[in-house]
Amino acid sequence: MIIRYGTLGAAVTVCMLAIGAASMPAAAINCTEQFTQTRPIDLGVSGGNINGFFNHNTECASGTLGSLVMNANGTKFILSNNHVLADINKATKGQLIVQPGLADINCQKIRSDAVATFSTFVPLLFGGPQNTVDAAIAKVIPGDVNADILNIGPVASTVVAPSLGLPVEKMGDASCFTTGMISAVGAHGMVSYGGGKKAKFVNQIVIDGNFSSAGDSGSLIVTQDACPQAVGLLFAGSVLPAQTIANPISVVLRKLKVSMVGGCTAAMAAPQAVAESANSAMSKEAMDSATGVRDRHEDELMNIPGAVGTAIGIGDQPGQPAIVVYLKKMTPEAQYAAPKTVEGVPVKLIENGGFVAY
Repeated sequence: MIIRYGTLGAAVTVCMLAIGAASMPAAAINCTEQFTQTRPIDLGVSGGNINGFFNHNTECASGTLGSLVMNANGTKFILSNNHVLADINKATKGQLIVQPGLADINCQKIRSDAVATFSTFVPLLFGGPQNTVDAAIAKVIPGDVNADILNIGPVASTVVAPSLGLPVEKMGDASCFTTGMISAVGAHGMVSYGGGKKAKFVNQIVIDGNFSSAGDSGSLIVTQDACPQAVGLLFAGSVLPAQTIANPISVVLRKLKVSMVGGCTAAMAAPQAVAESANSAMSKEAMDSATGVRDRHEDELMNIPGAVGTAIGIGDQPGQPAIVVYLKKMTPEAQYAAPKTVEGVPVKLIENGGFVAY
């Protein structure tokens, strides 16, 4: 989330240039309207819980109201993160979810900014237990929320499983519209939530490059198509180099017992075909084998000095996966301790400064 002191001026954001192909032309990208939206709002914009204060009410935060989902009864909800909508496990049903978020309006609590009321969250577990998602939903106030995502438009009701090399895009409060490519899957690691709180996450998605920044938490990550399909829910990242961490969207939807609200029909086979071309048709057998090797040796890999996580990424040879070990800092000790291969699978070391919730 973007964090601001309550006594400071207006929150500042940076409009990052989209990298690579996008589903909309560059001329159409609008990086000024994600802060204050007229009603009904598009999604992919600034928002959060009206009670999102901490440090004795001297600081506040904003995240991104990601997308529209619905339950089996057709009731519609805004999807975002637990730490955006639920204030890290603290929210109670009915609390107001506002747009823009507090950090983008000098930490002012304006009840008339409400666009939804908090509904439920998947609890975040800190310390040793494993997490798979950082997710929550809020029931929309009728007439206040569109299904479209700003700078992206409508999305499909169907979703796509993450795969190496898959081109993706997102719209977020902080970095606006950006594009990228999935660089690793099956990521495990500890994520810092501030104040000494750390949560262990498993089976996450990683996207390298300037794809997101603090304040983009809650953004829906979708395929780069005329009718994009949801791939993941953005919630964390790193800075050395810039990396984005996301929950696989299918797990998010299952945990919350909701589905995507669709506004277009996707070409079902296209994203997977692009991903396979990008990583030279890496086979499922090769991926499963590399994942099994990583899982069997994860304890020893995490004993490499400075290790903060592992994942399965693209190897140096066509069709070859690699085990990625993320390091808080690249040191001679880490390089000496790390194996070059494990059971024939190459090992890559990447310095990233650690993972933090956005």
